[in-house]
Amino acid sequence: MRDETKFSARSSVEALRAGVPNSYSVRVLGCDQPKVEQVFGDRLDAVIRSQTYNGFLIKGDFGTGKSHTLGYLAELALERNFAVSRVYVNKETPLHDPVKMYQGAVESITLPKRAGPAFNEIANQLVFQSAAYREFERWTNQASNGMDPRFAASLFLFEHFQADHEFRDQIIRFWAGGKIAATALKSRMRQAGVPYVAGYTSQRELAAQRFQFAGRLIRAAGYAGWVLLVDEVELLGTYSALQRGKSYVEIARLMNSKAEPGLPVLPVLAITGDYTRAVLEEKDDWTRIPKLMKSRAAYAGTGEDVLAEAGMRILAGNGYTLKRPDLAALDDTFARIRGLYKTAYDWEPAVTTPLRREQSTPLRAYIRRWITEWDLRRLHPGEAVELETAEWHTDYRDSERSNSKHTGRSDQSLIDDVLGDIA
Repeated sequence: MRDETKFSARSSVEALRAGVPNSYSVRVLGCDQPKVEQVFGDRLDAVIRSQTYNGFLIKGDFGTGKSHTLGYLAELALERNFAVSRVYVNKETPLHDPVKMYQGAVESITLPKRAGPAFNEIANQLVFQSAAYREFERWTNQASNGMDPRFAASLFLFEHFQADHEFRDQIIRFWAGGKIAATALKSRMRQAGVPYVAGYTSQRELAAQRFQFAGRLIRAAGYAGWVLLVDEVELLGTYSALQRGKSYVEIARLMNSKAEPGLPVLPVLAITGDYTRAVLEEKDDWTRIPKLMKSRAAYAGTGEDVLAEAGMRILAGNGYTLKRPDLAALDDTFARIRGLYKTAYDWEPAVTTPLRREQSTPLRAYIRRWITEWDLRRLHPGEAVELETAEWHTDYRDSERSNSKHTGRSDQSLIDDVLGDIA
């Protein structure tokens, strides 16, 4: 047990040093955000009781602990038997692309006390005669829900062809975001003596439907629901205007669970506190985005300009602002990290290690500074240690305008600047 504890502590220190705390370090550090914890617990209760609820927004400046708070919420959800996905907004998972967002959510699913491929584990836990499964089956077959017919057909075939493991694997891949040929479904349904009428659904709409189907599938497999934790939402401020508009639409769809009664999916979004000022106001998205979407043939008359406005209102709403750690919280965190480091390396950092006490300093910077200083003192005892830190500020310039092509600067001038910095 001692070796296991030491290994867990050391892996946690390494994760903290890299700025990506793992579940063990999250539990050690705890979370000093009681209001957020209370609201999250209330929403989990609402999901469990199939009551109406909305997702919610966490706001905070850089370094206030948004990512850590999401990690802590993930641990709380897992303890209450929820499947949990951590999605980071980036080039691989852009908010304006629901197909990639769904893939990112599926690939990052963590299940309570299970470590295998998530959708295989979920599918293999379905009990066909259970009340939860039959309720899910009835919902899938309701014409009024507007779901693509492949969902109902694949669910029926998954139960009907239990001995055909290869075909069932195809179905699981489809549920997880992959493709499945309508002709294959039609052929199998004919074998089962059931008619199948194919329909057409765009990839974008299909992705939105996948969230609905997967959430209910997860519940049918015995879990309380599905928690989606979406971090670094502020990066959509670097998108083009149209991409931002599409992102606002997806946020409105994702966060409004009241439009889908009984949907056991709880989304939580984390964003910087200055997004409203820096993007919605200074870039004039309030006026610009609806006009832009109305002017595009693909969106005119679809009502997506209204959804985009709803998404912007969600981001501009009060949300739950994270408080910066006060001096007492800093002391407590210092003691916890110090104890973790001592367990990891059998080396006790001095209690008198100098601390920067400015409350504007991000907590992440404190932790990485402490660990770096302890590393140097442990590995080079007796040597003088002096560290420097620098603040990071979010840049909301459109990414498409940040390179030489859009700024009008030549490649050579950019190279000259880099070489000048190096010199």
